[in-house]
This record gives sequence, C-alpha cells and structure tokens, in this order.
Amino acid sequence: MNDGTKIPKNHRDAALAYAALGIKVFRVRRSKAPYANCARCDIKSSIYIKHRPEECQCGVATCHGFHAATTDTNLIRRWWTEEPDANIGAPCKLNGWAVLDVDPRNDGHTSLCALEQRVGVLPGTTMQITGGDGLHMLYLSPGFDLPGEPFPGIDFKHNGYILLAPSVHSSGCRYQWPGTGNVFHKPTTAWPSTLLPRKEKPRVPGQARRQTSLSGIRRPGKHWTVETLVQHVMDAGEGNRNASLYFAACRANESADQGALDLYEAENALVSAGQAVGLADGEILATIQSAARRPSDRTWVAA
Repeated sequence: MNDGTKIPKNHRDAALAYAALGIKVFRVRRSKAPYANCARCDIKSSIYIKHRPEECQCGVATCHGFHAATTDTNLIRRWWTEEPDANIGAPCKLNGWAVLDVDPRNDGHTSLCALEQRVGVLPGTTMQITGGDGLHMLYLSPGFDLPGEPFPGIDFKHNGYILLAPSVHSSGCRYQWPGTGNVFHKPTTAWPSTLLPRKEKPRVPGQARRQTSLSGIRRPGKHWTVETLVQHVMDAGEGNRNASLYFAACRANESADQGALDLYEAENALVSAGQAVGLADGEILATIQSAARRPSDRTWVAA
C-alpha cells in the first residue's frame, strides 16, 4: 500500500488534498441531499431544457449533485469559501472505485462476518470509519455495475457516492481514516472476485423466490433514513429514476408514520435528489404526492 496522505481537519483544505490526488469531489449538504440545480434545469424557467444530468451544459458548477465533482482547485476553493462546513462527497465510479458499505444500523457487521464465512476473508484495502460507526471498504472498480444492496446492512456503492473524512455525519460524528493522523491511502486492490455478480440461475416454474440472509433467515425490513432515501434516488439508472423516486417517497411516508424520520425533511431532500437526476419539478411533485396517497404498507420487506 502507498505511504498515504495526511488529510487536514479543515473541510476546504481536505477537499483540496483529495483533488491533488486526482480524486473528484463536490459539496454535499449535511442531509446528503445534492445542491439546487440551475435555471436550465428548472421546469418553471423560460430557458428550461430537459436533459440527462451528465449532459448538462449550463455551466453552473453545483448543478446535478455528484455529476459536478471536480479536481479544479479554483472551483473547490470557491465552493468551500462560500460554505466552509459543507461535507465532501466523492462519486465512486467516476473515481474508479467500488465501495463495500457496512451499516451497523441494519446489522451490517453481522452480515459482513457471515459473508466472509461464506466466501473467505476479503482482501485488505483502504478503509474508512463512517460517522455512523459503519465502515467503507474502498476497492478498484470492476468495470461494470454491481447490485446496490446484496445483504442486510451491506451496500455495494458503485454508481453513487460516499462522503470523505472529515465530513460530519447527521449524528455529529466525523468520518475518519483509521489509525493516527487521519491518513488516506489511495485504493489499489481490485474488487474481490468472490463478490462479482453471477448470472441468475434458471428458476423452477412455480417456485417462490425466498428473500434470505446469508444464514438462511428471512431478511428484515430496511431502516430508512433521509440519507439512504436520497442515495437510492441518486443511484437510479436511466429510465428508472421516477420509479426510484416513488419507491423512496413511499418508504419516507412509511418511516414517518412510525416516527423514524421527519417527513417534511425527507420530502425536501427527495425533491432536491429528483432535480439532481434530471426529473422535472412537476414530475417530482406528482410522484411524491402519489406516494403520500398510497396506503401504508408496514409489512414491506426490502428487496
């Protein structure tokens, strides 16, 4: 592994340190929602043009969430001078990474142990302790898409993004690189071959598909937060963005019914996420309103 780079405690200086290593970064709100779009992306604007996020030519540097990620030091200085406490986001695929994200709120550590019992100990690589006491394991991208959430409490982040130290979690705790000095090592280890997707086996007609964990126990429902709802929308592929927004809005209503999150905060974040992936405002609001009218399904289990 390389000698590593000490990451400053100041967010702007940290973002510049990552950029100097060739890592594309962008600003992220504390809720993980992306920043607002430009006038060309506003359906109410006279210059609105419907387009995909990656094709936006508006020239507004903060447009479309992680598609704005850059190594431009002048732009980075301006961003964090305007908002010194903004968190630091890094798109995974655009930086050549695939990240195994372990979330302890959904028994991720238990799933990781069960996973390694099944496929063997995963190869050592760059790791980050998240602000939620979880773990990011950074590997090199395998070059093709990975399933988003293969096991309870474990996400394979490839199309989306992660926060980088010293970003602050909603709990108030900071992301950090392990050891003393907060030293970052650029990942050099390939994505584990044991975790590469296999072609789905032919299903026997009439055979029900069981949702199980590695231990054979039925998978529990997911604990949704505003951050994970936003991430779900941001990870959506082309042609599936509205459906992903509807799914997230339904989960937001169900979680709010159970007192697990603030619905107003979640819906505002989902509006920003929908704009960031290129959905029109009218389409976003109609989708969120449709989800609000949908009867609550407390028996729903994450797929």
